[in-house]
Amino acid sequence: MMMKWLMVLAAVMLSSSVMARDVSELSAPIVLLTPVVGQNADALALSPQQRQVLRDWVNTAPAKRMAVEDEVVVLRAKLREAIYQGSPQAERESLAQRIGELETRLLMIRSQCVEHWRSHLSAKQFAKAVALAKQR
Repeated sequence: MMMKWLMVLAAVMLSSSVMARDVSELSAPIVLLTPVVGQNADALALSPQQRQVLRDWVNTAPAKRMAVEDEVVVLRAKLREAIYQGSPQAERESLAQRIGELETRLLMIRSQCVEHWRSHLSAKQFAKAVALAKQR
């Protein structure tokens, strides 16, 4: 009976840890402009068209970024285990290199996000959004 209970407990813990998205190992975002635009839509005087662009962006862009983030988290766990297990140096270097490539990709995703807003906001709106982002 105790073994059955432990197996159920382990399954619950595993499922909740899989469902929870742990991004604690990711580097901090270099910029965060979309939340600023979304939270300050009225202060930025977004037009109806710009508000639709915001909705469309929020419905698509985060999923793409999170997929890369999730891959980084998985690879970091693999690298950690490879280090603990004493895996060959070449294997650890390969994992570290892939993590570095994905971290670079994440930085560029954030950069592209800023370019997205630069192209959809007026110069005045963009400057205000950047000023607000820098205050965070």
